[in-house]
Amino acid sequence: MRQQQVLAELSDRSLDVRRGAVRAGMDAAGERIDSDSGSDDHGSLTETLDELFRTAAERIRSTLGTDSCYVLEVDSAHEFFHVRAGARRTGDLNEMGPIPVDPDTQLGVTLVSPEPILVDEFTTDDRFVRAGPPVEDEAASGLGVRIDTGRRDREADGRGVSASGAAPGTDESSRDTAGGRGTWGVLGTYSTTPREFSEGEIAFVEAVANLLALTVERTRAERRRKEEQTRRNNVLETSPIGITLINAEGRHVFSNDRAEEILGRSIEELETYTHNDERWDLVDENGEQMSFDELPFSRVKETKEPVYDEIVGIRRSSDERVWLLIHCSPLFDVDGEFDGVIYAFRDITERRELESRLEEILGRVDEAVCAFDEDLQYTHVNERAEELLQRPADELLGEKLWEQFPESASENVVRESFERAMESQEQTSYEHYYEPADLWLEVTIYPSETGASVYFRDITDRKKYQRRLEESNERLEQFAYAASHDLQEPLRMITSYLRLIENRYADELDQDGREFIEYAVDGAERMQGMIDGLLQFSRVETQGEPFEPVDLEDVLADVRRDLRMQIEESEAEIAAGELPRVEGDGNQLRQVFQNLLSNAIEYADDEPPQVHISAHDTGKEWVISVRDNGSGIEPADQERIFGLFQRRHDSDEQTGSGLGLALCKRIIERHGGEIWVESEPGEGATFSFTLPTRLGPKQESASGSESASKSVN
Repeated sequence: MRQQQVLAELSDRSLDVRRGAVRAGMDAAGERIDSDSGSDDHGSLTETLDELFRTAAERIRSTLGTDSCYVLEVDSAHEFFHVRAGARRTGDLNEMGPIPVDPDTQLGVTLVSPEPILVDEFTTDDRFVRAGPPVEDEAASGLGVRIDTGRRDREADGRGVSASGAAPGTDESSRDTAGGRGTWGVLGTYSTTPREFSEGEIAFVEAVANLLALTVERTRAERRRKEEQTRRNNVLETSPIGITLINAEGRHVFSNDRAEEILGRSIEELETYTHNDERWDLVDENGEQMSFDELPFSRVKETKEPVYDEIVGIRRSSDERVWLLIHCSPLFDVDGEFDGVIYAFRDITERRELESRLEEILGRVDEAVCAFDEDLQYTHVNERAEELLQRPADELLGEKLWEQFPESASENVVRESFERAMESQEQTSYEHYYEPADLWLEVTIYPSETGASVYFRDITDRKKYQRRLEESNERLEQFAYAASHDLQEPLRMITSYLRLIENRYADELDQDGREFIEYAVDGAERMQGMIDGLLQFSRVETQGEPFEPVDLEDVLADVRRDLRMQIEESEAEIAAGELPRVEGDGNQLRQVFQNLLSNAIEYADDEPPQVHISAHDTGKEWVISVRDNGSGIEPADQERIFGLFQRRHDSDEQTGSGLGLALCKRIIERHGGEIWVESEPGEGATFSFTLPTRLGPKQESASGSESASKSVN
């Protein structure tokens, strides 16, 4: 009778613990907890799990008349016991740290045994050396029972009788915990004098162990349920998508924060709304008022099927129109009856406004515009595009680009431009001769994650002008070459006769006469230099070498050898970083480096020249820079100096033709790059130029320009 009363008492306490876990969300699921750490909300309202353990240990000890009883929890690795509760006949239980699991002790064997481990007398039992800590070494007899949280054979009252009638510890009742799976710990009671435990006493201890396991299991499950609920609530509340629940009567019962923000109403206000409330002012994507039967809730309730990607407009309390993209799914109760719906929606107001503006803009633009989806199917063709392509929009919409224009698919520049734009998601442009309309088109592709917008315009007139300009430039170059070539002979004659006069009549000339002769000779030599420079300038395009790989470090080494005397006389310091290999004309690039390096030395201040050469790869081109410590250049002169017969300063006393930088510019432009200077007066100057990391169309295909010329003549 005493044992039944104890089991009834412990069952009530277990129920209180489980109820408390449900109400307060206590973390009492078998993890080690401090019985004194519970908050007032937890501990003051209900029994804690540790209090149940202490009560159980004390009731077993007093009921069976043993000297001690312990509740031990094992860690997940089954390496250490932790004392959760204990009761002794005499003396208090001292606080103990982790206790190693010893398989040679009675407690260690109990941990892996589905059957109770009974020891009538430790001194005569060959199975164990001793009981094992925390049991005192003077313990003579003991009973150990494993606490299994994985068993499914316990009655709700925890009294240890299975629903099938099987006794605890049988094969049927313990198969889920064989080998220790689901084992939480051990319940053991001990006596300091030898004694025997009756079957009723063994069953009593097993029943208490089952009750403790059931309590741990239920509180653990409740903890997991609450954690899962917390995670779900966090997901709902932090979701960037608005989520609302509408019950079967069409009333709001839940809205997350994002839904309140999108709908422009608090949850308290939303709870006063029905799904078809007139205050919503619901309209479809065309702006038409929606009837009751058209509403997503009504359709889902009628069909019991979800509605996806529905666009509706609602009215906020501020009278602002908001457009939503909605998913609406049905909810059902345990009997399968309709229980409401869950709405998930996004605010697409900004997208709708942008689409509307885009359509308006596309309708007004003068350029031809086509839009494509991610499969390059036409989704939009404006009137100008119809005109240039000579194809009506209704023939193209929904069709694939390469199927409609197979000839374009076979042209590398077209197909590669589209592929590069879509892969890199970067704007790409190219020029294309469209033979059906006898037009040159400039095409720009603007890719996006959902497709691409393509703008193109007729540049035939520009191409014709460019061709005429090229022909004019060719004629000018021919004239400049011829003129400079024809000027050389009379200039050489003038110089020769001046030298002859100087040599034969020097003794007969006074000081002024000799100076006049020197001025004339110097002027003739300067003119000779200008003519030579002009010849070089005119030959950049016509007599340049084919492009090939050029090592700029080798080019710089050659230039340094050529300028060795100038470098040594000026005591110049030349430093250079690592320079790349590029495609180009080695002789012309040597001229560029020589002109820039010579200028840097020539225009140095009183200090010895210091020149630094560096290279930087931007991913699309190389930027080569030559920095000096010279006198610098005024901002107003920084474009002028690249013109013909221009010098760094109008009042330059230095010699030179004024063609060096103009020649550099022309050479760099031939290589598809550009050149510029950055400087402040007195702070030196940095001349930089670019060279492509790969050849452009101009260098890759000279034949292409010939075929193009036929189309624009």
